[in-house]
Amino acid sequence: MNNFECEQFLELTLSLGRQYVETGAEIKRVEDSLYRIYNAYGFENIEIYAITSLIVVTIKGPDGTHYTQSVRVTSGGTDLGRLEDINALIRYICSNKPNLVKLSEIINNPKKTKPKKLLKCIGYMLAAGGFAVFFGGDMLDGTAAAVIAIAVYFMDYNFKLRNINNVIYTFIASLVSGVIALIFTYFGFGNNVDKVMIERQIQLYILHIGSNPIEATHHGIRISYRIRFHKQGSHQASGTNILLFKFPEPTSP
Repeated sequence: MNNFECEQFLELTLSLGRQYVETGAEIKRVEDSLYRIYNAYGFENIEIYAITSLIVVTIKGPDGTHYTQSVRVTSGGTDLGRLEDINALIRYICSNKPNLVKLSEIINNPKKTKPKKLLKCIGYMLAAGGFAVFFGGDMLDGTAAAVIAIAVYFMDYNFKLRNINNVIYTFIASLVSGVIALIFTYFGFGNNVDKVMIERQIQLYILHIGSNPIEATHHGIRISYRIRFHKQGSHQASGTNILLFKFPEPTSP
């Protein structure tokens, strides 16, 4: 590759890395996957630094020239289907080493698995109801939580609030789901408001923070953990605490 091609190659792979982070991939996996791609193409002295909001890469070409680029990551979430597609794409790139034209095509125009909306909605409901029962609620609490999950599903995939700002979305989702839980339990659709609400908070942590920051601490990537936890956890807690202070749990007569 000449200088222009190396710069273009670096730009394309960083775009892939950004997509990888946006789907919720572990930071260690992002760095490792990019390293494998650069190594497969014969680059040396590969230095990669990634956090949830930024990826910086420096590589050394066959002629000894060093190339450095960075890319900003402005959104994030958890999309396991897309994550699986990117994993398969990275394996294909490392094995076949496509040229720049082909590489640009498969990165900029990826083949996305068509989402099954009904199955996703059922998954939301099962997860929400299961958490409510697991943490001490009864079947009525689980049913109420499952209904609330439908509202959150529509916020996720119809109103697309997450595309505006992930932090604002987490705050609004926590607030709205909490209000619905309080209304449900007030009218008797649910016996324990805390059990109905706790499922939503845990589910939001899994969807938007996930286990990735915890795993990141085992690899020493504490900055990534702190950024993701601060952006999501504090605002989610704020949305819930507003409800707890404003609307105390209804007591049985």
